[in-house]
Amino acid sequence: YNAEPFLDELVRRLFPQLTKEVEVIIVDDGSNFPYIAPVKGFKAIRKPNGGVSSARNLGLSKAKGEWVAFIDADDLVAEDYVETVLKTLEDDPDFVYLSWKTFGRGWDYEVILKSVEDKFPEFNLCVWNRIYRRSMIGEVRFNEKKAIAEDAQFIREVHEEGRKKD
Repeated sequence: YNAEPFLDELVRRLFPQLTKEVEVIIVDDGSNFPYIAPVKGFKAIRKPNGGVSSARNLGLSKAKGEWVAFIDADDLVAEDYVETVLKTLEDDPDFVYLSWKTFGRGWDYEVILKSVEDKFPEFNLCVWNRIYRRSMIGEVRFNEKKAIAEDAQFIREVHEEGRKKD
């Protein structure tokens, strides 16, 4: 919602990384003006504003791939994000944890995962640093009635424990 400046930077970062295996779905959650990507090949699905959960649920309903990653409009990805993810998926995991770093807003934090045994900090219950096999998600959807911690509930419902992670 109204995240065009952030989203433009993310789209510019993703564009050179795209391969035929990658589908990008942008959900415009009722911004004041329809989102128009700064590069060709990216289209946004526009919907009335309903919050992050309804936007993610719409994206999930439109996605066709075997794997699902959630990237929020104010997130950035590494310049080798797609290549790294595709290589990791060759190990045939059920889900993947991604290293991440925050910056700005007074909350700077970095998590660098060095092996498959590494765990996220307990407070990290966000979907933007995970990639899930679609079959693992199944019929689980984000709770559109929750204003906060909707991704924590989603993560609990997809049951990561006991699944093969990479």
